Amino acid sequence: MPHFAEVQVRMALELIAEQKALGRKRLAGKLGIGEGSMRTILNRLKKRGLITSGRGGHSITEKGRRELGKAFKCAQIDAGDLTVGEVDVAIIVRNAAAKVRRGVEQRDEAIKAGADGATVLVFRAGKLQFPDGFLEVNKEISSELKKIFKPREGDVIIIGTGGDVAKAEAGARAAARRLS
Repeated sequence: MPHFAEVQVRMALELIAEQKALGRKRLAGKLGIGEGSMRTILNRLKKRGLITSGRGGHSITEKGRRELGKAFKCAQIDAGDLTVGEVDVAIIVRNAAAKVRRGVEQRDEAIKAGADGATVLVFRAGKLQFPDGFLEVNKEISSELKKIFKPREGDVIIIGTGGDVAKAEAGARAAARRLS
């Protein structure tokens, strides 16, 4: 049986949209899943009319672009002691601070997607801080995140963490979707 999370279907569509004619083997490697699972994901996307397949690989359709909407911006970073995993991938969700309670809900979504966890940060009063507002993020990591994402008041940055990039990114994206 293929093993993958729904977030990996979305990630596959996003990867296909970013690169022209991406092959199954390369996609599977980027998502950290087997080729059988990748074949199942691609078949689902084709049946929904979101991608087409040819000898050169897979391409997104116009319907796929509409489905995708505005993709989340993400970046691999070193979050240091803020996270528990080996690899960290941060993602920004615009104007989502009001939807964050304690960040536990987003962490749980990240874990369900195969990540080791997620750290949720809210941008308020020009500072990145934890949702409870009591602690700020250290200046070095905060500077790096501000430089990459250019957050605005009320934005949320989620840092997914895992044993590899695919798991960390899957966690970050799953947590972000919980807020969108």
